[in-house]
Amino acid sequence: MGNDKSNITIGMPKDSGALFFAPAGTNLPTDADAPLGEEFVNLGYVSEDGITITTTEEGDDITAWGPEVVMRSQTNYGKTATFNLLETSRVGVLQFLYGADNVTLKEDGSIEWDETGEPLPRGVFVCDTLHNNGDKPRVHRQVLGDAQFTDRSGDHVYNNSDPLAFPVVLTAYKFTIGEKKMFVKNYLSKPVVVATEP
Repeated sequence: MGNDKSNITIGMPKDSGALFFAPAGTNLPTDADAPLGEEFVNLGYVSEDGITITTTEEGDDITAWGPEVVMRSQTNYGKTATFNLLETSRVGVLQFLYGADNVTLKEDGSIEWDETGEPLPRGVFVCDTLHNNGDKPRVHRQVLGDAQFTDRSGDHVYNNSDPLAFPVVLTAYKFTIGEKKMFVKNYLSKPVVVATEP
């Protein structure tokens, strides 16, 4: 089988939204195409940097008498997701950032929220992107079945030129589907032929 350029892509957000968060215990999606349940909150627009999924792995070399490295032990493995949320007055975004119980939408449309500094609850995070390969795009769905907003130390910058954005670092923990434990479950839809106008 030769090289196939249709397998090369960039990751673009779906028009209907790309990043979603739901409370812990929410039923997990089982494919790339099915609509998400009402429990999943759309986190809105993300900055042009998109989302970065980072894998960290650490280990120690095992050295035999000689010396010779004969194996490597794994001491740590982890996944994080980093992105910047742009819809800074979206209620669902504020609830994700500060906790649902700390955000109040008033009848007149104004919003109040409290920054308590307490750890945020764990939940289900879904990232939906389009692998747009010409006329046969696919949907890539990444499911972090147990995720938590763990690093709130980023800056909120107010100036004349840059949009206000909320930086987010999510940590993925192991979760179980069936008898298998994993950090991320990936689904890639079948190619969808886009109809062209005659």
